[in-house]
Amino acid sequence: MGLYVNTNINSLIAQRSLTSSTSGLQSAITRLSTGYRVNQAGDDAAGLCVAQRLDTQIRGNKRAMLNVEDGLNMMYIVEGGMSAATEDLQRIRELCIQAANGIYSEEQQQTLMNEMKERLADIDVIANTTVFNGLNLTNGTNTKGIILQAGSGSIKEDNAIDVTSALTNLRASALGVKLNIVSMTTATTPITDGYMDEGTYDGANPPTVNGSNWTGDNIREYISALDKAIDTIAQNRSQLGAYENRLSSVSDNLTSMNENYERSKSQIMDADMAEESANMVKYQVLQQTSAAMLAQANQIPSIALQLLGQ
Repeated sequence: MGLYVNTNINSLIAQRSLTSSTSGLQSAITRLSTGYRVNQAGDDAAGLCVAQRLDTQIRGNKRAMLNVEDGLNMMYIVEGGMSAATEDLQRIRELCIQAANGIYSEEQQQTLMNEMKERLADIDVIANTTVFNGLNLTNGTNTKGIILQAGSGSIKEDNAIDVTSALTNLRASALGVKLNIVSMTTATTPITDGYMDEGTYDGANPPTVNGSNWTGDNIREYISALDKAIDTIAQNRSQLGAYENRLSSVSDNLTSMNENYERSKSQIMDADMAEESANMVKYQVLQQTSAAMLAQANQIPSIALQLLGQ
């Protein structure tokens, strides 16, 4: 092998080895510092693309899970209003059954009706105050409905749930149980067939009643209207419960999906700390060895001076 001064091949080899080991050491330190295997696109271009898509799905699912929780909270509020309104209707029905017994005087019937009046007013208060995030849910003023975004995709059929059908208008007039209850000292309008429609009271034109004209037949017909109102709320509350169970299932599925997505993303993006620790030690040794060999290689041209007798 010749001895050259202008070109030191051994030095070039040592430099290349030193550069390579230094680069490997920097990469290992970066991965250990960040915890990620892929810190820039060049580390794994295809893997980064897949991981970004997984991250989009994960973040979308997390937001959808919060949407589901908000939807459930809204439904719990609606169900509470339905429960309270049903309790008022049940109490009104009890008072009607008591009043229909026929053993009470007009004054005593008026006393029963006074409580009915307050209960009917409370039903309207419940309807107007069952609100979530500024949305009136049970008084019929929310015309746009409630559609929950329960998924992270754009296809409505797969990612949205319309719960509008389970939101009952709880106003007494909408339920068909509205009455204008007045004192017997106030001028009244007797109950006639014109106020009724097939046994159900017309909420838009409620009859004016008091203890003097609240007869047994009228009371029993009104009980029928109460039964229909109670049944309407019960059916919608049952539908609301079905939506609640569906949303709970959606939440469980989103949680499971995100666990799997996170696992897949981790396999692409996360660094194996044990492996990178071993790589760091390896490249440290190689770097030190390469630096020592570079120093030795740089001394080789000086042999030429010995040949010249220097």
